[in-house]
Amino acid sequence: MLMYTTLSYDVFMVLVHCLERFELQYYSNWVPGNVSLDDQLLMTLMKLTMNCKDSDIAIRFCVSRTTVSNIFNTIICALYEMLYDGVMDKVFPSQLKCKGSMPQSFHDFSSARASIDAVEVSQDIPHDLDSQAHTYSSYKSRHTVKAVTAVAPNGTITYCSALYPGSTSNVSIVRHCQILQKFVPGDLILADKGFTVYDQLPPSVHLNLPPFLKNKTQFTPQEAQMSYKIARARILVERANERIKNYDILRHIPTSYRPLSNKIFRVCCCLVNLQSPLIREIAEDV
Repeated sequence: MLMYTTLSYDVFMVLVHCLERFELQYYSNWVPGNVSLDDQLLMTLMKLTMNCKDSDIAIRFCVSRTTVSNIFNTIICALYEMLYDGVMDKVFPSQLKCKGSMPQSFHDFSSARASIDAVEVSQDIPHDLDSQAHTYSSYKSRHTVKAVTAVAPNGTITYCSALYPGSTSNVSIVRHCQILQKFVPGDLILADKGFTVYDQLPPSVHLNLPPFLKNKTQFTPQEAQMSYKIARARILVERANERIKNYDILRHIPTSYRPLSNKIFRVCCCLVNLQSPLIREIAEDV
């Protein structure tokens, strides 16, 4: 179950029971009556996890490729509405709630509400020349799309933006997606050096970045210690982003599913939250 879906059997069945409450509107306007809802969810998660070709899944489940496409498009939209629209987009844990499950690595950042970072995934070279210029990432030396994610101190992904062309700067994405509007006075945000968004911060919201060398040859002991503490706390957002990228469909989203790319990405982010906790001390509490 973990290999094919990244989820435990119990979590898988919870999703099945939640989907049973939906009146699914199938993408192709016909219901695949010979495929159980369990198998429909399994097909979808296998597509996300392993990026199996539609023809491969069709053979495994003894259905047509058209049926696989119909099911995948439908279940992705249902999961998006259920997990993202219904949960992640509605709930952004307060600083008080974050303190209730804050690990020891955040001892020096007790007012932290989230760590933010960018996640970048590859895509095919677009046919349009203008799109090629926008999606080419000089940092990755290939065509990509990227998004900004926010992770609470306990390792839960609390926000994920839409996908932007790979050439878009982190600062521009933060400005456009308006993630900073979710923070309130007194909140602390941890980020890396690519997020110099001080001019965008709401009043009394603070941002901690690792120190810059500027004209010096090395950090002072105090700056080195601060860099270590920030990196130790921010490792969670990097681990969460790594789990997101473990969904193989994000390594190569098929052209036929490109219109669904934002929903696919956000569903993958939501599914990461249904996996085992990132932090051992949090897992022991659960």
